[in-house]
Amino acid sequence: MSNNVTGNTWQENPSDIIVIVNGSHNNFILDLPSGRYRLDAGRRMRTLRSIMKVQQVKQLIDQGSLSVETPAKK
Repeated sequence: MSNNVTGNTWQENPSDIIVIVNGSHNNFILDLPSGRYRLDAGRRMRTLRSIMKVQQVKQLIDQGSLSVETPAKK
């Protein structure tokens, strides 16, 4: 017998979603717990707020290379 699941199996809390913006002229390879992620200059990444616990991300935010935005409500 199969245990098929229908619908959402995981629903994020909207307040936990942020957008990381690379406002620099540099491309970054972020070493995240889930693996490497390339964030090119001028690009954005929609992600969970917990990414701000990653030391590399914290440093890039502190030096002004990355900024954090909240996504627009739909």
